[in-house]
This record gives sequence, C-alpha cells and structure tokens, in this order.
Amino acid sequence: MDTNIKKLINDFKLISTKGWIESVSNSFGSVGLTFEKQLSKNPDSLYFPDYYGIEIKCSTINSKYPIYLFTAAFDGPTFPEIDRIVNKYGSYDYIYKDKKTLFTKLSFTSKTLVNNQWYFKLSLDKKEEKIFLEVFDLKKNLIERKSFIYVLTIYNHLMIKLQKLAIIYALQKKTNNKKFFHYYKVYIYKLQSFDRFISLLTKGFIEISLISRIGKSGKDAGRYRNKNLVFAINKELIFYLFDRIYYYNEQTSKEIINTKV
Repeated sequence: MDTNIKKLINDFKLISTKGWIESVSNSFGSVGLTFEKQLSKNPDSLYFPDYYGIEIKCSTINSKYPIYLFTAAFDGPTFPEIDRIVNKYGSYDYIYKDKKTLFTKLSFTSKTLVNNQWYFKLSLDKKEEKIFLEVFDLKKNLIERKSFIYVLTIYNHLMIKLQKLAIIYALQKKTNNKKFFHYYKVYIYKLQSFDRFISLLTKGFIEISLISRIGKSGKDAGRYRNKNLVFAINKELIFYLFDRIYYYNEQTSKEIINTKV
C-alpha cells in the first residue's frame, strides 16, 4: 500500500473519530464538501484527482445516486459542440424563456426519446476512434451523426483522474434545521483497465448523461451550468470496474487490506 493511501486512511480515521460534523451547507453534494473541508481542501472540479492521486467520492448511506466518475465535453465538430446540440434539440427553460436547456440519458444499447421529438443514441466507431451521438426522428430514421468525442479524450479523463478511487460513506441527521454528517466507512479501489471501462460503457453498465442546465439561484442564476457529458456508475456495480484495495468501518472496527492488488 503506497504512502498516499496510508495518509488518506489516517486522515479518514481522524475525521471519523470526531463523530457528528456540521455540514458546510444544505446543498446537494454537501456531504463531499464537508469532508473536503475537514481535509483542508478547497472545492474544485479539476481534471486531476482530489487528494494526492486519489479521487474521493462521498455518499450518505441511503443515497440512491450513482457515483459520478468524471465529466467530458464533445470534441467536435464545432466548439463548444454542446451549444449546437442544445440550440437544435433542447427546450426553452420555464423561467429563463430565452434560453434552452437539455438533460437526457444516453445509451449505446437503446435509443432515448428526447423532448418527444427525437431519439438519441451513442455509437462507438473503432476505425475513427470516436464516440458519436446519433440523432433519429420519431420514425427512427437517422437525422445526423455529427457530434463526437474522441476515445482518447475518455482515456485521458479516466486514466488521469481515476487510477485510485476512495468512496466514503456517512450517516446523516438534522438538528435545529442544521445538517450533520458522521463519516464512518471508507473503501479504496484501484482501476482495473481502460478496456474494461469501454466494455462496461458500451454494454450499458456505465451511465451517461448529456446535461445543459440553467442555474436558478445565487450567483449562478440565469447562467448555464454543467454543460457536459457526465459518466457515472451505480455503487452496487463498482466492483466491475475497480478492485478493492482497502476497507475500514469505524463502527465495527473492521479493517481489510487486499495485498494482492
């Protein structure tokens, strides 16, 4: 086990022994932001891992949300290509009526209905080494196959950001309208391979979303947010992509170190 993993384990154990920690905010994602503050780390959305080569993801124990792996933008044919897609296939926002938004799941295995007017589907072109967004009309006739992202782009995002992954679980409670977390369990994983990721991606085990939203409050009100492709995996499927290096549960004092990985 390398030095950085040992450092994260020690830091996690120190944070866990603090018990209930007041959340930094009531927003979605505060479980991660609060843990980062305990690590004395500023929030970011960088291309690189969170913590000394280890990407950290936090979740409450009963959360049904998947683990968000990384985001990536289309590489072409225009820049930013997502603007062209949203302008052509999006719908007008219900508050900011002069701006269009778009949120849809994408799949390699089936067509997804978008705004009751089109179908979207992804395809992998191994010869060109690109992933294309295919758009069909309601009769499922192909309209266009223009928007693409290089396989190399996906490779770079995955291999730089997710060689090692820590998933940290927290209990949650509210007292006097304030949110608190108790971080009690950590898993640390090692990525299996990029080929494994592509296999899971094209078979539908990796979730993909196309997102272009408008902020509704605060400094982001009226501004576009999250204009990207988002890649995620269900927590129950994590072992398909990663091998477990380490496990610790503060409540049971159970600790497992996998020396074979």
